[in-house]
Amino acid sequence: MKLVKWNSALFLMFISVLFQFAQAEEMSLAVENGKLEFFESCSLCHGKKAKGDGLFSKMLTIETPDLTQLRRNNGGNFPYREVYLIVDGREPITQHGPRQMPIWGDRFKSTTWYTVNQNYAETLVTGKIFEVLLYLDSIQEE
Repeated sequence: MKLVKWNSALFLMFISVLFQFAQAEEMSLAVENGKLEFFESCSLCHGKKAKGDGLFSKMLTIETPDLTQLRRNNGGNFPYREVYLIVDGREPITQHGPRQMPIWGDRFKSTTWYTVNQNYAETLVTGKIFEVLLYLDSIQEE
């Protein structure tokens, strides 16, 4: 009976390690997808290193933020909800002043019509934005 419990415990531990590895792989893939999306959609204004020094930043009337300082500027926590709402852009956030950033929620949704059933378009948009957020979280400076 002890051997069965020991084998069961080892099996559960093995499954747990595999599950964590799978989660880490998925997270790594999500961060990489977010990085690609950032370079494609955001780097012209925010710069390749997300420092706010992209080619278009000089043409804007407001300062382009350094996105590597979001955690530091938020008491050590990455502000997922706030950044999500800003990137999505479909919900006005008046405390941030005038919006010069594209409304990515609409842009991302408009590109889903040929790839997914429109009943699932919002899920795809949310996932794409969260991948960008995971990438931004991964490049935060201390």
